[in-house]
Amino acid sequence: MAVSGKHKNLRFAVMCRETGMQEWQARAVERILSDGIAEPVLLIVPATDPEEKKPSFISKFISYPWKKILFKKYYQYFFKPEVFRITHLPQELEKIPVLRCRTSRKGKYSEYFSEEDLESMRSFTPDFILKFAFGIIRGPVLTAAPYGVWSFHHGDELKYRGVPPAFREILNHDPVTASILQRLTETLDGGIVLRKGHFPTISHSWKASLTQAIRLSENWPADVCREIALQHTFPSQADPATPMTGIYKEPENTTMLQFLMQLMANKLKFHFRDLFEAEKWTTGVIRARTAEIIGNIDFAIDPDAVDWIGAEGRNRYFADGFALRDDQQLVLLFEDYSYPRGKGILSACRYSIRDGVAGEITCALEEPWHLSYPFVFVYENETYCIPESRDHGSIELYRLDKPEMKLKHVRTLIPGVAAADPTLVIHNNDFYLFFTPAHATNVELHIWHSEKLEGPYIPHQLNPVKADVGNARPAGSFFRLDNKLYRPAQDCSQTYGGRVIINEVNILTGDAFLETPVGMVEPPAGFSGLHTLSFAGDFLYFDSKKMVFSPAGFRQKLFQKLGRMMRNEQTKGV
Repeated sequence: MAVSGKHKNLRFAVMCRETGMQEWQARAVERILSDGIAEPVLLIVPATDPEEKKPSFISKFISYPWKKILFKKYYQYFFKPEVFRITHLPQELEKIPVLRCRTSRKGKYSEYFSEEDLESMRSFTPDFILKFAFGIIRGPVLTAAPYGVWSFHHGDELKYRGVPPAFREILNHDPVTASILQRLTETLDGGIVLRKGHFPTISHSWKASLTQAIRLSENWPADVCREIALQHTFPSQADPATPMTGIYKEPENTTMLQFLMQLMANKLKFHFRDLFEAEKWTTGVIRARTAEIIGNIDFAIDPDAVDWIGAEGRNRYFADGFALRDDQQLVLLFEDYSYPRGKGILSACRYSIRDGVAGEITCALEEPWHLSYPFVFVYENETYCIPESRDHGSIELYRLDKPEMKLKHVRTLIPGVAAADPTLVIHNNDFYLFFTPAHATNVELHIWHSEKLEGPYIPHQLNPVKADVGNARPAGSFFRLDNKLYRPAQDCSQTYGGRVIINEVNILTGDAFLETPVGMVEPPAGFSGLHTLSFAGDFLYFDSKKMVFSPAGFRQKLFQKLGRMMRNEQTKGV
């Protein structure tokens, strides 16, 4: 997305190998270039020494780290993520000057640039340097550009410093894997954090877990450039991170063997749970005010005080409940999912406040595609609904006919966007639509905004405004208390829809967003998850889940796995 408006084009240098980049590194540079905010002015590459003598076979044999041979050979021959594939430099980088630098080593690992090379770098006046080559660099090079040297670290710098990336998260059963883009300082993995994201650890696949952390952070250098250009801000005065652990090195054979055994056990456990455990969601109504939630940091719902509204059997569930107050009744809309059909429809019913009883459940909307999350709201005396229609690849607006309890299509709000849990809020007379995209449904929070309900909607300048598996995906309607705006978000760090985090929205404009966690809502005792809240007057409508065995869900998963196996075999035979 090119940025409009007047701004000074940033200039940047890239540290990389002259022979090419890893695929993800090239994509990170291409995303900066596609925004049109920054232009490359210099390539900084390691110089080669043609007179350097290669060690003999005997010396290599003697000096080889045999205690780490299992890791080294696995990494060399088996661990081959596509993001590591070497590709050509982007065309724009092939047209700019190249500075070949030979660093000097001080201590065991630290590399320093010569004053002559530093002067050459400064002569091109880069605003920042993006680092994809060299080792642990220190000294004046870190301040050779006004915004410093930017480098990725795929891991939580407070827990996992060093190498290899995304490895010990699996080894230590950490449910979350982090990535950071940092401005380097003299402290290893203790730089100034420019961007940080938390992603679910894929415990049965090291390659998939690392690929996810890399893919979902490729756009961060472009995001920081956009922030500098549009907001004229940069976190250069922020305190560097304070690492809490030592520096990890390549694992020795015993650790690597333990890791591989654990990886195999995790894979077996994953496939077992995928086949034999299915989500069983149910919805419930309880008396609760927003003030009770905000005033309680760790609010838990008493299951005995709930009027439960759920589906019979193990092959059907109700989830994603939304409520509106209608005199002495609540109008309830929710996802009605069927495992045999493999899709959801939207159902509705009326709940009697006096009797605490739900009336007849009827179908409010069925489409050829899966439907869920019927976000409902009132605007200009009309009741509207924006359901999740991610499989359809667009965001649609419907109107609710209350007498018939049917949803009728009004218009497409955003075509060509596959969005999870779209949630609208009207703030300062503008319409803001929050959702997570299909490629990062539990991780990346995006905002689109418009001056009118019907649109047109345009993307927020800082999308994604957040990357956090524990606090991004929408979890129900916004609400206000004491002139403050609050946004519920799902915490999927331990399990999908584990609990709900309540965030106070501090800043919300077309080019800025800031929120602060202020509370959480835990699932009722006996349930393992809760991921949607909807307040209606003095009532809270919510959902909770348990894991059960579903015969129809088992068949569905089994056929999916067999189909993937057959497709893989066909691909190998081509």
